[in-house]
Amino acid sequence: MLFKQYSVILFLFSSLLFAQQKDTVKTYNLEEITVESGITIEPKPTIKFDQKFLTQFDGRSVFETGYFMPSIKPQTNSRGESLFYIRGSNERQLGLFFDGAYLNIPWDNRIDLSLLPTASISELKIIKGIPSVIYGANNVAGVIIGTSKNYQTSKLSGNVSAQFGDFNQRKLSLTLGQKINNISFLFSASHYNRDSYILPKDFSSIENPFKQRINSYQQTDGLFAKIKYDYQKLSNVQVSFQYLNSDKGVPPEIDVKKPRYWQYPVWNKIGVNVFGKHSFSSNKNSFLDYVFNVYNFKMQINQFADQSYSVISNIEKDNDLVLYGKLIYTTFVGGSSILRFSFSGYNTTHKEKFLANDFQKIKYVQNVYSAGVEYEFLTSRFTAILGASLDGSASPKTGTFESNHSLTALGLNLTTKYLFLKSLSLQLNLGKKSRFPSMRESYSTGLGRFIINPDLKAETAYDGELGLQFTFPQGHLYANIFLNYLEDGIVREVIHTDDGKKFMRVNKAGIQSYGFELQSNYSITRKIDAGFQFSFIRSYAKNNDTDKYTDTLEYKPTLISSVYINYSFAKDLSALFEATTIQNEFGYQEGYDYFRKLPSYYLINFRLTYYLHLTRDKTFQFYGRVNNIFDELYYTQWGLPEAGRQFTLGVNFEF
Repeated sequence: MLFKQYSVILFLFSSLLFAQQKDTVKTYNLEEITVESGITIEPKPTIKFDQKFLTQFDGRSVFETGYFMPSIKPQTNSRGESLFYIRGSNERQLGLFFDGAYLNIPWDNRIDLSLLPTASISELKIIKGIPSVIYGANNVAGVIIGTSKNYQTSKLSGNVSAQFGDFNQRKLSLTLGQKINNISFLFSASHYNRDSYILPKDFSSIENPFKQRINSYQQTDGLFAKIKYDYQKLSNVQVSFQYLNSDKGVPPEIDVKKPRYWQYPVWNKIGVNVFGKHSFSSNKNSFLDYVFNVYNFKMQINQFADQSYSVISNIEKDNDLVLYGKLIYTTFVGGSSILRFSFSGYNTTHKEKFLANDFQKIKYVQNVYSAGVEYEFLTSRFTAILGASLDGSASPKTGTFESNHSLTALGLNLTTKYLFLKSLSLQLNLGKKSRFPSMRESYSTGLGRFIINPDLKAETAYDGELGLQFTFPQGHLYANIFLNYLEDGIVREVIHTDDGKKFMRVNKAGIQSYGFELQSNYSITRKIDAGFQFSFIRSYAKNNDTDKYTDTLEYKPTLISSVYINYSFAKDLSALFEATTIQNEFGYQEGYDYFRKLPSYYLINFRLTYYLHLTRDKTFQFYGRVNNIFDELYYTQWGLPEAGRQFTLGVNFEF
């Protein structure tokens, strides 16, 4: 354990000490985007992860990329869903977008990130805290934005990759793209499979007597196709099609009285997205960005009586139809001002059936919208942005319950940035935003594990942060302090019933979070590239008896930190070391009425890569990876041990 701790500390401080050499490779960058298409404009600092990052860290899905993103804690819950927590905020408080389309499933306002392939993604952007009003309703903790690859060459290009590991683990993907005159296309296909994953050697339980994790199989297939048409450099329209299909098991919780013995024989999403930009004049002083997206999501949960998975006790079948749209009109006013108007919203219809209820159909409908305006003033040294929005939600159909009343909320965001020097800037961000409870939070029993609460109120976030950014030829260093207050925050509490202990989602009078972040990447020497992120976060809920912020909250770690060092032995041979740690985290454990502290953990990974250059534009990349080198036993949630030491081999061919 001491060796692992010293490894993390050594990696961090070696990066700090040698951060004065010329930068050659940047894995991710901190950018300020102000004057671009309305879909990508973001007045706040934006952390960008390019395709090199996604390839270098071998993320087969969006979830795996989260381990080295600042202030992000990847977590797998008891439903088998893989999710992100940013600055301690839960997954429902985040918005996930891909090419402008909203990926959150509105019924629960989240999505299983382990089922989203990265094969077609060119970059990911993360905006923490309350974002610009142009991103619409419900995003009180930040947004994650994915962009598909865009090929600009007339020569057919792409890549083919294969990855293999223990227990029949394999990942195969193919991506092709080309541009012919004004038309370009992208096609991507991916397949992932595993029979199980191995547990750490220190794990021991009669409920999982084998080294393989029970019921942890997964198979996911994905297709993505996009065509883009450019018209006279004034407009473009893009149409994409996405298909995802998965069959997976849910590893049962250990040491609990009522574990979930679940399997997902159906997890299917089919969607079409139409998006683009139209300029109203040749000088592009005003333009319109638009997104129209429709998708159908089907899911089935088979609940079994015990871990033999032979007797089904209940079945849940869900069907969601989601219609989403966004319009952003941008116009330049004078020589130093920009004005934007935005409107976005979705209509979602959720239908569910249960075996225990003879598959009688239950229907829910929800409409969510946001109308906003934003003004931006720019000079050579100073930028000020002020935005306001009116957000609303209505649920005209709520199953067998009385329809909920409509809810509305006002959103605000303010950003000021001052450039002291060309390489040094100070930025202040303030914001207010509300999140409306999802229908599942209010009306679902979670197959008997939850008590419904139709009276849930919207939670409202008040956010402030002050950041200092220093850029230099070798890279950058970003420091940030933040404070967040969440009024009527939605949390789960343990409720004693005649049928045993259950959970219920309730509104807390107030939740307060504060902390600071450091993030940087640069080259130590021409052969060594390094980066780190460090986040210190404190979160407490208001105690109604004392009216003080003293109540502990679940799964909000105090410290999240990671470091990587990439060393090139020779021109075509390199080694990558990764270290990450999560510390001081609490959660509910079965049999206890109060939170218990989870063990802190340190993870260290290693990757060895060899490049074989056939021609200038044809390259093979062969690699081997070992994750969790020290076979650490760790939990991101009580009762759910994570994988032990894992080995993978892979090859990637780019042309």
